[in-house]
Amino acid sequence: MYRQLRSAPEMSPTVEVGGGDLRRGLRVAKLFYFCFFAAIGCLVPYLNVYFAQRGLSGAQIGWLSSVAPLIALTANPIWGGVADRWQIHRRVLALCALGAGLFSLLYLAVDAFWPLLLVTVLLTFFRTPIGSLLDSAALDMARKVGAHYGQQRFWGSVGFVLAALALSRLVSVNDMTLLFWIHGALLAVVCVALALQMPMAGRAHRVSLVDGLRQMARRRAYMAFLGAMALLGIGTSSYVNFTGLHILGLGGEQQLLGLAWAVNGLAEAPMMFLGGRWFGRYRYSRLLQIGFGGYLLVWTLMALANAPWQMVLLSGCNGICYGVVWQAAVNYAGESAPPGLSATAQALIGAAQSGVGWSLGAVTAGYVFDAAGGSMVFALGASAAALAGLLFWWGNRQGDALQTQAG
Repeated sequence: MYRQLRSAPEMSPTVEVGGGDLRRGLRVAKLFYFCFFAAIGCLVPYLNVYFAQRGLSGAQIGWLSSVAPLIALTANPIWGGVADRWQIHRRVLALCALGAGLFSLLYLAVDAFWPLLLVTVLLTFFRTPIGSLLDSAALDMARKVGAHYGQQRFWGSVGFVLAALALSRLVSVNDMTLLFWIHGALLAVVCVALALQMPMAGRAHRVSLVDGLRQMARRRAYMAFLGAMALLGIGTSSYVNFTGLHILGLGGEQQLLGLAWAVNGLAEAPMMFLGGRWFGRYRYSRLLQIGFGGYLLVWTLMALANAPWQMVLLSGCNGICYGVVWQAAVNYAGESAPPGLSATAQALIGAAQSGVGWSLGAVTAGYVFDAAGGSMVFALGASAAALAGLLFWWGNRQGDALQTQAG
């Protein structure tokens, strides 16, 4: 028998207490995950190829991928804090989806570096917090009815895979207009409608954001966790931003770009759907350490790859690592959050990984790609994963010792 997800303090967003409302909310969350990650699947495999076709260098592509995450560094805590402070999670989620969908269409109107940078910043400010807000709501509802978070997030993997596979057949790299229209419609229309159907309600009493952040900051293990997620963001940024360009550099064809991301999603999906059962007997800290080690191995093998098909196969291994690490990270943050600050705790993961780490990784990887090629980009990612594992191990070791002394 596997261990059930451990209980956690009451977290916001507080959802309506009716079992029917909760289960309906989980169905809405599954559909939201599907549509949101289908929208991501429209752009992620192709966006940097689109930038390269606009004449941007590897360094400029790196800057485009790095400055926006600096906006995410502030956007995630801002939107998460607003949602927790005034208990308006549903409205914040809808507003972010609407803004992200509309601003993404501006890519079609500009083609120079600085205008592209401005559009990317605006898109990121609204789109990045969506995942954290949705994770917070889905995790809370799932725990209240005895379900698993991964079974909700699984549908995001399905949406991503189907979008990446379908668009690799329908869209040519010479004309990517359709990608932006589908991405914009899924977010600004479909996800907004779903957000307004999410059964989230406010708590009776407002929470103290400052006091909650102080509690988390005093926990050495939690701060090491955020540092490790930032380091992992360096590696993830290297992988996401330069996998497509590296496959093309190795002689791969356009169809392999969508296939690589589809394989990544197909491998990730069972980790999400069955992860609660498969990994339920392990501590989340142990799963994170295993995941960091897995990333180290996969990105090292990518650095050594010399054929496009090897990159495609290894993308599946990357998906397995992501499925393990992200489930563990979301649950680890949920358990660490003070009552009422679940959205803020999830937002801090995004700020660390998609903000600090992603920004540093994108800039560094861009210059590395120009100077030494794709193989060294993945060597950079492997090094970041190794440091993340060491930092997280040190922080949790020290945290365990402090807890022992306190007991």
